[in-house]
Amino acid sequence: MVLGISYRSTDSGAPDRLSALGIARIAGEIRARLFGVQPKPIDVAALIARTARLAVNGKPITLSWGLDRPIHGEDGREVLGACENDPELPDTVMISINASLLAHQPEVIRSTAAHEFAHAIFDMPAAMGGNIRRTFRTSLAPTIARPGTLMDWVEWRADEFMGAFLVPADKLGRVLPKHAGALDLPLRWRSAADGRPVPYLDLDPSEGKLGLLADELAQTFGVTPAFMSVRLIKGGFISRPQETGRTN
Repeated sequence: MVLGISYRSTDSGAPDRLSALGIARIAGEIRARLFGVQPKPIDVAALIARTARLAVNGKPITLSWGLDRPIHGEDGREVLGACENDPELPDTVMISINASLLAHQPEVIRSTAAHEFAHAIFDMPAAMGGNIRRTFRTSLAPTIARPGTLMDWVEWRADEFMGAFLVPADKLGRVLPKHAGALDLPLRWRSAADGRPVPYLDLDPSEGKLGLLADELAQTFGVTPAFMSVRLIKGGFISRPQETGRTN
C-alpha cells in the first residue's frame, strides 16, 4: 500500500505557509485513513507497517523505521528519536526511535514516532529533491525558545502535526462530555466556526479535578497527562487559557 499525502508546497517541495489548522487537517486525514475514526491510542507497530511507502505530493518515499538501536545527538547524548536521509539512498528516509531508552514509556514512543513522521512528510521531500542530507533529532528535554530568538517553524510544524495526529480536536471533543460529567465538571457549549457545537470546561486550569480529567483522557488516546493538558488548552476546551509549551 502506498500512502498518498498532499499539501501546498513551493517549487522546491517545501511546505508553503501551512497554518496550524491546515496541519491539523492533514494529520486528521492521515490518521483516519490509517486507523479509522475511533478515539484510541495510535498503534506504533501498525503505523510503521502502514507507512513504509509514501507518495508526498507525488514524490515516492520509502520509510525505513528502526526501534532497535540507541540514538545520539551531536553532543553524544542520547536522544528520543531521529529522522534523516542519505543522498546515496535517494528515495529513502530513515526514522529511528530510541525504544531501549523509552522501554517503559509507550506514550513517549508514540509521540516521538508521530513527531519524526511529520519531519519525513513535511521536511524531507525538499531535502531529497535538492540532494541535501538532513537530520532532525528529538532531544530528551524540550527546546524552550528564548526571548528575541526566531521561531523554529520546522519544529513547530512537527509538533503541531504530532498533537493533531495523536489527539485530534474533533475526537477529543467527542469524548470530553462523558469524562467531564463523570467528574462533575462544569461543561459548557459554544459554536465552532462551522457551526458545530463544541464542549468546553469553565474552570481554572489549576483546578485539581482537571488533572484527573487529563489522566483519564490521556489513557483514552495513549499520551501522557501533560500532553493531554496541552491539547485541552490549545483546542479551546478550557475557557481560561494558561501558558503552555511542548510536551512529549
